[in-house]
Amino acid sequence: MPETTPNPARAHDTDSAAFSGAFGFGLSPGHVARSRGAVAAGRTLRITVFGSSTTEGIGASAPIHSFPQVMRASLVASGIAPVSLANHGVGGNNARDLHARLGDVIAGEPDLVLFQTGSNDPLQEVPASEFARLTRADLLTLRAHTGADLVLVDQQLCRMLEECEAFPPYLTALHEAGAATGVPVFPRYQMMQGWSMTPGMDRDRLSPDGLHMGDAGYRLLGEALAGWLRLALLHPDAPATA
Repeated sequence: MPETTPNPARAHDTDSAAFSGAFGFGLSPGHVARSRGAVAAGRTLRITVFGSSTTEGIGASAPIHSFPQVMRASLVASGIAPVSLANHGVGGNNARDLHARLGDVIAGEPDLVLFQTGSNDPLQEVPASEFARLTRADLLTLRAHTGADLVLVDQQLCRMLEECEAFPPYLTALHEAGAATGVPVFPRYQMMQGWSMTPGMDRDRLSPDGLHMGDAGYRLLGEALAGWLRLALLHPDAPATA
């Protein structure tokens, strides 16, 4: 579990080092027991990505450069194969829209669901309390109806969210939803803060249009997600679930 819940005031700080241990769950092998079972049995690992425009890949120069495709390619290259990928990203979706589309994810019978949410809600003025309620409910519904391993992906670092005064509570609410349901959170926001401080990279190169990520950002995100998952999927000591 995370050591703390993200602090919305610190979430807009530019010092990424200040966030060490403050965002997200560490991902343990137990969080991906079903996926580990698929890998151990040599059957296709069925991954579904569910979210809005950055899951769909808006901003990428081609679909192959979206973060889900980069993540899948990286997993396969590391020896986790075969891997199937179902992309249920739809640009502009908020928590209400995702809730309405939950049946599509359930029907796919995934082993692992990456649930990206929370970027459009502050921009579209969905109340933070409603966002929190729907996100928690959807995580519980996915768990009950699919038995899939679940991972939340939090919001991106970008100009439009940085300039949105309403944004910080949505970042906090997403992490609180993960804590309340036992779902690990991949801390994209924190990771992007770190990437933006590396030589030759900044926030606006990661998110060239001010909202969506570009090829460079998607590549970093896909590779980071694959590495995060791979450590848990291939851990030698933990049990797997068929």
